[in-house]
Amino acid sequence: MILKKLIALGLLTALSFSVAPGQGQVLAAPQQKTLYQQDNSSSVRQNVINSGMKYLGTPYEFGSSRSNTNTFDCSDFVRQAYWEGSGVLIPANSRTQGAYIKQNGTVTKDWRGLKPGDIMFFMSYKGNKDSSYRGIDKNKARITHNGIYLGNGKILHTYSKTSGGVRIDSIENTHWEKRFLFGGSFLR
Repeated sequence: MILKKLIALGLLTALSFSVAPGQGQVLAAPQQKTLYQQDNSSSVRQNVINSGMKYLGTPYEFGSSRSNTNTFDCSDFVRQAYWEGSGVLIPANSRTQGAYIKQNGTVTKDWRGLKPGDIMFFMSYKGNKDSSYRGIDKNKARITHNGIYLGNGKILHTYSKTSGGVRIDSIENTHWEKRFLFGGSFLR
C-alpha cells in the first residue's frame, strides 16, 4: 500500500515538471495561459526580452530542432523567448507566427510604433537600395524572417551561420527597415 502511494506521488510529481529544452535540467513547467488570462504588463515584455538575451551568440541553424536550445533559426528563437518569457507557446515558423499575431494581437506596419517585446516580421532580402523594394506589395509579400523588437530601433534575432548567431542589429536606414512588413504582439 505504501509502495503504491509512493509510486502515485512520484508520477504526480513527474507530471508537474518538464525538462528545459537543451538544458537537461528539470524545472517547473510554465503555466500555459490563454491570451485573456495572460498578464500583459511591461514586465512580461521584459521577461520575453531577457529570455531572448540569454541566448546571444547561440549559433544559427535553418530548420533547427524545436526540442533543444543548442541552435536556433529565427522563428525557433522567437518561439523559445516567448515560451520562457510569457509562458505562451506560439506557432513554430515565422509565417504561422505572423498569422497568429494578426489573429490574436495588435499589429502595426510602422516599426516606430512597436513596443519592446513585439515580434517583427520581414520579407526576403532584395538588396540595400530603396529601389530594390519599390513596387512590392507588402500586404502580399511572404514572411521569411522575424525577430524581437528591443526598443530604440534595435532588433534581437538570428539569421545566418555567418552572422554570429543570435545578435542585436539596428533597423533604421538598413535593409531591415526596407524589408519590414509588420510587427506586433498579443502582449499589451
